[in-house]
This record gives sequence, structure tokens and C-alpha cells, in this order.
Amino acid sequence: MKTNILYRFLLHAIVFIIGFNYSLKSLEVQSASKDKLRDHVKFLAGDQLKGRSPGTPEMKLAEEYIENQFRAAGLKMFKDSFKQGLDIVIGKELGDSNIVIVETTIIRPGIPKERSPRVAQPWTVGQDFMPLAYSQNTRVKSEVTFVGFGISAPDLKYDDYEGIDVKGKIVVLLNETPDGEKPDSEFNNYRSLRYKLSNAKSKGAIGVIMVRIQGDSMNVFERLNFENIGSEAGIVAIQAWRQTLSKLFTKEHPLQLLENTIMKNKKPMSMHLPNTEVTLQTDLKDLKAPTYNIVGFVKGTDSKLAEQYVVIGAHYDHLGYGGPTSQYRGKRQMIHNGADDNASGVAGLIELAHYFAANPTSRSLIFVAFTGEETGLVGSRYFTQNSFIGMENIVGMVNLDMIGRLRADELTVFGTATSPSFASVIDSLEPLNKFKLIRASDAYGPSDHASFYSNDKPVMMFFTGLHEDYHKPSDTWNKLNYEGSALVVDFIRQFTQAIADYPAHLEFTAVTTVSNNHQPRRESGYADVWFGIIPDFEESPLGCKIGGASPGSPADKAGLLKNDIITEIEGTSIKNLHDFMYKIREFKAGDVLKVKILRGEEKTEMMYDVTLTAKNK
Repeated sequence: MKTNILYRFLLHAIVFIIGFNYSLKSLEVQSASKDKLRDHVKFLAGDQLKGRSPGTPEMKLAEEYIENQFRAAGLKMFKDSFKQGLDIVIGKELGDSNIVIVETTIIRPGIPKERSPRVAQPWTVGQDFMPLAYSQNTRVKSEVTFVGFGISAPDLKYDDYEGIDVKGKIVVLLNETPDGEKPDSEFNNYRSLRYKLSNAKSKGAIGVIMVRIQGDSMNVFERLNFENIGSEAGIVAIQAWRQTLSKLFTKEHPLQLLENTIMKNKKPMSMHLPNTEVTLQTDLKDLKAPTYNIVGFVKGTDSKLAEQYVVIGAHYDHLGYGGPTSQYRGKRQMIHNGADDNASGVAGLIELAHYFAANPTSRSLIFVAFTGEETGLVGSRYFTQNSFIGMENIVGMVNLDMIGRLRADELTVFGTATSPSFASVIDSLEPLNKFKLIRASDAYGPSDHASFYSNDKPVMMFFTGLHEDYHKPSDTWNKLNYEGSALVVDFIRQFTQAIADYPAHLEFTAVTTVSNNHQPRRESGYADVWFGIIPDFEESPLGCKIGGASPGSPADKAGLLKNDIITEIEGTSIKNLHDFMYKIREFKAGDVLKVKILRGEEKTEMMYDVTLTAKNK
């Protein structure tokens, strides 16, 4: 007890010293720092970098810029390079066996259907159809059912699958919603094509043919590139040329009439398409390219603590021209500059590197600009598996993600409960700064700190909040609050200095509560219930792999463990995190779900009952 009191006294002494020197060592926050931050963001978020997609020539410009800044700051290199290379999937390419064959039965008076002649019409890939980038590589054949927009929305009393059985069938569905491309549609939670594929699969469909609504002037086919990849959907899925697909419909019920009627009445018009069978087969291969984490370090000054490392990180990739997580609903592709997400964080990372290279701390500091965050924390996950100095020597991680839009002096700090020391540091620093701190214990949101938290490391993420330009082309450099960003960076400097000089061991604590009101990234359509898994974000061909269960959560109480793979919920196949999210939102607090998982190297199949609770409970 006395030791803990002594360490707490020392901690407050360290913070007092930081505050005493605040005006002298504040990264020149009131003047030069904001200008430097602006310069970094203007370059990284400029049109010339075309949205910083990994594997592109423009991403290399970002790599070189950050590497040069690390070198100028005086950071040291691991293995004689600032670059940690890895391969990343930047798209898909067509294999040799992408096939669609439409077989039509010609009905003639007096001839039984089973004896009627059949006409087989092959479609041409690239002309009549293209696979969707996350299609499962498989071959299916069945009758075809039109399911409108493929939406099941009980909250809106709308279900395209009501009263129609699609088990074992291939379904045809429209993109967008019954409100067309209306950006503020009440159906927005059900607009995502990933949702529609997951929903079709949950209804028993074995294949999906997507067609664009009339008037949709975007590219006819979604490209097989970085913007459209993601975890495999677990179902064969293609996109069809509208004029070609229209031939599957009857004269009495043409595609255009069905679409118009649904949109006019906001009522489903689903039906089986008679006398037609379709064979679908997709054959896609990963298209990979090299990309890099940019890594440098400052050696600590204490002979013992210098062998312990604190990682300061920010991801420097963004969405290129958009993709499945883009919130842009415009007609043409546009550069998503990613000024706040996350040029702002990288700018802060660079300035912190300059400061700490000249003012080293007791512990060593590693600075990492991560690649591949937007495609599933690829860069940070790779770093934790190949960290140069071993994860056992990393004692904490500080993450800068979207720190450029300070409003009303509100700064959100995630991960406050991941170490007993963190809350004390934050409490001690708050009086020295002007922020209204929003404390969130969450530590497993979809940003790079999650890769460290899943390895039992204390983490802290700094975040100035979502805004209307998030994941849109309008997230541009001129909209950032650079004075506010400079203050945030200086606060992070103070926090980092305090934990890097902290004399006691930085203990890890698993998060026992979830602050759902402050999720840093929220995809539309999240559930209103709590299940409690820690997402792993690493793809598994067998199902949805988890990084663990939040202590005290429904998943934890049920017995789910780190590295379990969820394969079924209530009899519905779960192939990825999308399937998991969309399935969970079908239920309410108090529902008991039958969850099938695979565990261990032997992939032992096990069943658990998970009782959902309301969020924030």
C-alpha cells in the first residue's frame, strides 16, 4: 500500500514538473506548431496524394514524406531502415473461371415442362456481368427469385423476403433503397451492399445478382480494386448489366415496373422468376502490393527503463477514391483526402517525434505511421507480430486518430481503464489544460490501438470526434482547427511524457465496461444491444474471429475466449464481422442466443448461450 502511495506521489510530482515547464516546453503550441501541423496536413491530404490508398504510387509519396520527417527529427532506425515492409491486398483480379449461364425453359402448349426444350445463354464477363470483389469463389445453380432491394427492416415494417422462400435459390436484388439515392433515407441502415449479401445468406440464398437502379450513373460495375475489397461475404455474388438482366423478367412483370412500384408504394414486390435457372461461378484472386509501416525510435535515458518501450502511432492510409466505408453518395468517384482521418494524427505524430528526439524520456519511445488501418488494422497487426523488440518489451501504446476537429474544447480519450496509471495521469493533467475531457474506457474500437489492446497492452487513443465530413471527399485540409490540434498534440505530449517517465510498471487492465456513446467509428446500423466481443479484424475463412470478450460482458459471462471463431448465431452462418454485426441487430436485450464457435488449434466445435444486454448496462 505504501509503495502504491509513493508511486502516486511521484506521478503527481512528474505531472507538476510538466505543468511548471508548460510554457517553456509546449512544442511552441501557440504559434509555430500549428503552422507545422498545417503544412504536414496540406501535403498528406492534398489532391496529389489521391487519398493515400496502400499500394499506389501516391502512397509512396506519403511514405517518403514521413520517412524524411523522421530522419530530420533524428529518430533512430531498426535494422538500418525506417520502413517495415508487408504485402497488402489492394484488390482482386479475375481468374479463368468466372461463369454465368442462364437456362430458359421454352413452354409450349401440350408439352410437359420437364420435356420442354431449354436454351442456355452464357453471359460475358466484363460485358454482361462482373463478380463483386468480396464474392466467395464457388459454383452454384438454381432457380432465381427477385427480392426487390433485399432489405428486412422490422423497425420500418418492410421486408422484401416476407412470404417468399429463397432457400437454395439465387436472388436478384437492387442496389440503394426504396428511396433511391436519397441521402437521408429512413432505409440508410439497410443501404449497404454488405448488409444485403449477409441478409440474403441468412435467408438461405446461395447466390446474389446485384443490379443498379435506373438512373444510377456511377460506373456500371464496381471495380475489383482497393476501394471495394473486404472480407469474403461467404456467398457467391455478381453484379449484372441492367439490360442483360432485364431479359430474365416476364413481360407482365418487367424489372423497371417492379422497381417503380416498390419505390412508389414502399411495399415489396418480390417474386420467383419462372422457367429460368442460372449457374453462377466466380473465380477471384488476391492482387497484392508492397506497403510499409514507417518506424523510428528514441532510446530512453534511464538505464533500466530504457529497455521498456511506449509506442506512439497514427495511421497514414485513407480511402483513395472511396469504397465500402465511404459515406459519400455522389454520382462520380472523387478523391477522399482524409485530412482529419488521419493526416491530422500523422501530423501530430511527426511533431511529437521532433520534440521527443530532442527531449528523450526515461523509457524508450517508438514512433509508427501505420499502413492499412482502413482495411482492417493490417499494419498495426503486422507490427505487433513483428515488433523488432518483442511485444514483451512494449508497455503501452498511444494512438492519434482524427485529432483535427476540436470543437467546444471537447477531447475524447479512449482506453482510460486499460491501466490504473492512465486515469491518474489524465486527472492530473486536466487542470493544466483547457479541455473538457470525455473519458471512455473502450479500448477495442476499429483503430490501431486495438491491435495492442488485444495483446494485453495498456492503450490510449485521442480523438476530437466524428463530423459530417467523415469518410467523404469533403474532409479537406482547410476545415481543420489547427490551433485546437496543436493544443491536443501538446496534451498528448504531456501524457506521453508522464507515462514514459512513470517509475512504476505500467500495469494492464482488461476493460470491464463499454462506453457505447463514444464509439470513435460507427457504421450505420449498429445494434442497440451489447454482445461484448473484442473484434480481431483479422480475416478467417472459417468465420468471425474474435480478439476476446470484454470482462463482464454477455460474451465473457457465456465463456467466449480470445481467438474463438464464431461460425453460427441462432443457426445462421457467420463468415465475418459484417455478418456478426447485422445478425446481432435483429435481437433485443434479454434475448438468449445460441452461438456456435470453433476453439483452439484443433478447431473444436462448441455451443454457448449468450444473453444480450442493453448498451451501457
